[in-house]
Amino acid sequence: IMSAIVFIHEFGHFIVARACKVKIEEFSIGFGKEIFGFYDRYNTRWKFCWLPFGGYVKMFGDANPASKPNFTAFNQMSEAEKKQSFVFKNVYQRIAIVSAGPIANFILAIIILTFIFNIRGHNIVANKISDIKPNSPAELAELKKGDEIIAINNKKINNFNTLTKKNQLIINLIILKSINF
Repeated sequence: IMSAIVFIHEFGHFIVARACKVKIEEFSIGFGKEIFGFYDRYNTRWKFCWLPFGGYVKMFGDANPASKPNFTAFNQMSEAEKKQSFVFKNVYQRIAIVSAGPIANFILAIIILTFIFNIRGHNIVANKISDIKPNSPAELAELKKGDEIIAINNKKINNFNTLTKKNQLIINLIILKSINF
């Protein structure tokens, strides 16, 4: 699960960097020694490593996977190479690339929660009385287990989720009135 979340996060950085024409040297899931990897058509090394608790996207001009700029290499870069480097992109492009990872995680969370909500749904409390406590207002009002509340103030209800605080107050008043308080 952690690797999937890391992949989505890093892929957010990757896809926006590509859109901004930044050359990507490595896309890694995990740290440590590489288990396996391959090069894509853009000469990006995709690799999977032994410790799956993170990952990184190494962009052109980075000195290491932590995206530390390689200042000595900058002086030797041609203008064409500078156009492919993260450091030489304008501030808006750098902001977009850096924020794309967390935004991808937010989108993933929204998708997962939407999926879970659609599969699992939400709780609906039936409008049937499931239990009557001894000496409670409900028992004194002669309500019985299994009774169904179908309307409040001539307003039909399908379940207890449709009750508002106002309706709850009315129920309490009806119960109190029925036991002569």
